[in-house]
Amino acid sequence: MQDLDSIWDSAKALLLKLNQDMPEITLSLWFDDADLIYLDEKRAVIRTPLDFKKEIITKRFLSKLEDSFSVLMGSKKTVRIVTDGEPIIEEEPEVKEPEVPDIVTDGEENGDGQPQSVILSNSEYTFENFIVGSSNKFAHSACLAVARNTNCEYNPLFIYGPSGLGKTHLLNSIINELSKNNPQVTLIYTKGEQFTNQMIESISHGSQSEFRQKYRKADVLLIDDIQFIAGKEATQEEFFHTFNELYEDNKQIILTSDRPPKDIKTLENRLKTRFESGLIADIQPPDFELRIAILKNKSKKMNVKIPDNVLVFIAENLKQNIRQLEGAIKRISARAFLSGDTVDLEMAKECLSAFIGNSEAPEVTAKRVVSLVSKRYGVAEDDIYGKKRQQQICHARNVSIYIIKEELDLSYPIIGKMFGRDHSTIISSYNSIKDSLDKNLLRAEIKEIRDELNE
Repeated sequence: MQDLDSIWDSAKALLLKLNQDMPEITLSLWFDDADLIYLDEKRAVIRTPLDFKKEIITKRFLSKLEDSFSVLMGSKKTVRIVTDGEPIIEEEPEVKEPEVPDIVTDGEENGDGQPQSVILSNSEYTFENFIVGSSNKFAHSACLAVARNTNCEYNPLFIYGPSGLGKTHLLNSIINELSKNNPQVTLIYTKGEQFTNQMIESISHGSQSEFRQKYRKADVLLIDDIQFIAGKEATQEEFFHTFNELYEDNKQIILTSDRPPKDIKTLENRLKTRFESGLIADIQPPDFELRIAILKNKSKKMNVKIPDNVLVFIAENLKQNIRQLEGAIKRISARAFLSGDTVDLEMAKECLSAFIGNSEAPEVTAKRVVSLVSKRYGVAEDDIYGKKRQQQICHARNVSIYIIKEELDLSYPIIGKMFGRDHSTIISSYNSIKDSLDKNLLRAEIKEIRDELNE
């Protein structure tokens, strides 16, 4: 077995991977001075030096840590947080493990030794904590109906809407509801891009039969961002047959996308017609009342008291998606905790000044990104927006698109309008940079540009 320090480093890295909305500064703040001091086949013990840190970690991060250790070590782990002087092990009564459904998770193996290849569901995403409003009520009701009756008529169920509005929350809610009420059900949950990558890997290893068996044995198949299979002929062919076999066996299929089937331009017509044959439900950006409700829920969850006039200010200025609202609460909470500042309107305006401005703020900030990239790579701004295909220009254009998406969380169609391109081209540009971030030089260049942008 690896030494405890190495396992702890791996667990922290996995914690970030499984909780992609967790900033690295949060990990550093609460875990840099914590150590893994004990690990056996059932439990892990982490020591932190301060009582208040123990309380915060236990309250906010314990379940996330248990998920990380369970995935990392390949078996269910409980996590205990202690401070100096506390006993490492406490005698606990024997508890019978509840029966759990067959949920496929990233990097693990199933009972017959075949690799499983999809993401771990987030146990914190439930129907109970999904804030319902006019913009998402229909999608919420449809998902709840499917979760409580997998033989309902909504098959396939297709949920679409821009990024950051709760589609993934709803998929996880379905998984958690089914897990609770029907532990015998076999759930397969993946992303469109991962389905493609796994299919390619199965071809290269000659394991197509195992790949097909894994997906076609599902009682419920959930695929997030199905639009990523568009334009990939072999992937669409494989998914077409998987869809047909599951559908004919009366198995539930649930898909999400950033747009309706008819607008996925390079998706084969035979798949479009199948996606449209069930129930299609959209999620729109939250209205004012829903934004207020989300802000109140998030602030309560983070145990930070925010005055009503501050909530109104945030709701009136951040209208695009739920992630923006969550980010605002996190920034204010961190500022109040770290500096001791009182949460008031002036503090909120200062804290959120980079995100709140007039209606043109995203476009203005995007232009600044292009300006900084232009200077960095010595490429004219007009060329970055233009149609030239020289390697240096394309690289600068792709970097600009990647940073705009990461910093502003704008939808692909909106970014496409800025660059005079369709959303599929923007997705390709974004992914070309994302897939190359393991190159240290590129990562450093992008970090320097983003740091300058946020100065």
